[in-house]
Amino acid sequence: MLIKKLLPVAFAASLAFAGSAALAAGQTFVTIGTGGITGVYYPTGGAIAKIINAKKKEYGIRASVESTGGSKFNINAIDSKDLDFGIAQADTQYLAYNGKGPWEGKPVSKLRAVFALAPEAVTFVAAEDSGIKSINDVKGKTKFTNTNYSFHQ
Repeated sequence: MLIKKLLPVAFAASLAFAGSAALAAGQTFVTIGTGGITGVYYPTGGAIAKIINAKKKEYGIRASVESTGGSKFNINAIDSKDLDFGIAQADTQYLAYNGKGPWEGKPVSKLRAVFALAPEAVTFVAAEDSGIKSINDVKGKTKFTNTNYSFHQ
């Protein structure tokens, strides 16, 4: 029911959600985990909270924003029910939900995306001697690396 109330305010923003006990108990106050105050997640979360709070009488929900360590922190805090919502990068959500990377063998299976903040471009970088000359050459390669995580499938 809470998700249905939030959908009208779901403009291009990415929030991860796992049904917390507080929300299940009918709480009308939610906390959105963001990132550092100098990054983009914090003001984005503030804008989302402002939109929700502008219609708090209509939706029965009041939102606050918490500065956090970002995607990984937010997902772990949602999983432990310390946050109701959190902004997280799509690849980090994927790793958590599928039990990969930092969540190896411990998937956050109740994690849900409510809406997307922005499309995320993918950049492929390959060593000159890798044999990868086009996107078609990636098939069969199993190593995944980005600035935060590195793992083999």
